Amino acid sequence: MRFFRRAATALFLLGANPALAEQVEDHFHWRPAADDGRPHPWAILLPGASGLEIFGDKEHYFRFAKRLNGAGIDVLVVHYQEATRFLPDTKKGKPGPRIARIVGYAVEDSRAKGRLDVRCEGVVVGWSLGGEGMWEIAAEGRSKLPGLSRAIGFYPSVRGQAKGYENSVPVTIFQGNADRVTRQNALIKFEAASARPEYITIHTYADAVHGFDIASLAEPKMGGKIAFDAAASEAALAEVDRLFAPTSMGCALD
Repeated sequence: MRFFRRAATALFLLGANPALAEQVEDHFHWRPAADDGRPHPWAILLPGASGLEIFGDKEHYFRFAKRLNGAGIDVLVVHYQEATRFLPDTKKGKPGPRIARIVGYAVEDSRAKGRLDVRCEGVVVGWSLGGEGMWEIAAEGRSKLPGLSRAIGFYPSVRGQAKGYENSVPVTIFQGNADRVTRQNALIKFEAASARPEYITIHTYADAVHGFDIASLAEPKMGGKIAFDAAASEAALAEVDRLFAPTSMGCALD
């Protein structure tokens, strides 16, 4: 799990090729809360398996980013599916470590530009496959990502996680109990077998399926396996608002 050390190596190698570095940076989307030159709490968003586009909807993750911006949170959306084409050592192995290594590069790049201030609290949020990266980063915690205070997953995959998983920061999960893509039973078993189950909070929503928070999916997809659920989405986003409230996150400035 030495993903930030590897990221520093990738940053050095890409530094010798500015054109290539610019191409990979095109897939790290920075959405600041304000251009005021001040540090803010931050969030890193990891999309699901389809990347930034979900059945033609290219704005879901940016709508979520805008919501966080409204709470004073800077946001970095990492399109790891595209970034991996330009980064060494991110193409083989389990999804969690691969995604985490890409995030490591994105963080190194961002902090070189004065973003994601280490004095401010930060959160990593992963959807579906992006949840594998979320779990990996939550396990490493502040030792690898200074400032990290929490992780959040929307129906995250746990297929690549080992029994006895141990997270270093609290993890909050939003899960539909009718999800047939990333199933609730698998998540519950994973939590029970983890080293610190009390550090994992799972909010479940009756009859909600995969993608329940994606408003553009009013028309169910994949035979009903993926669909928006207004009630579940509203409840989950209310909890998101609470977790990202100014009273919950801040910066330790001199």
